Amino acid sequence: MLRLSAALVFTLAFAAPAAAQQLLGGYFAMIGYEDMRNSKGAPLRNFCAIIQQDRANVHKFGIVHEYDEYDPWFTTLASRQKISADCRVGAGSEYIPSAILRGEQRYVRVQVYGWGGTPQFVIVHEGAG
Repeated sequence: MLRLSAALVFTLAFAAPAAAQQLLGGYFAMIGYEDMRNSKGAPLRNFCAIIQQDRANVHKFGIVHEYDEYDPWFTTLASRQKISADCRVGAGSEYIPSAILRGEQRYVRVQVYGWGGTPQFVIVHEGAG
C-alpha cells in the first residue's frame, strides 16, 4: 500500500504541471518584412524574435498586414517577451523558420498555451492548408 501511495504521489507531482497547460487559443498572422526588423530598424536574426515583433507591430505600432488577426494575449511588452522565451515550431512546419529568416513572407498559425489565461509558450505552424 505504501508503494502504491508513493507511486501515485510521484506520478501526480509530474503530471499536474503538464495537465495544467492548456490551449488558450490562437491567431493567424502574415509575417511581413516589417516584422523581420526590430523597432529600431535592425534586422532580426532569430525566428522567435520575429514572431514577437509581429505582435508588437500589431498591438503597439499599428502595423497590421492584410491577414493578421488580433489576439488578447500579447498586448503588453511583458506578455510578448514570453514569445521569444519559449517559441516552438509545430510538426510539419519545420521549414517555416528558415524561410522567414531568408526574408520570405509567410502566413502562420500560432497556438498559444498556458494556464489561467496567461500564455507560457507558443507553437508556430504553417498557416495555409
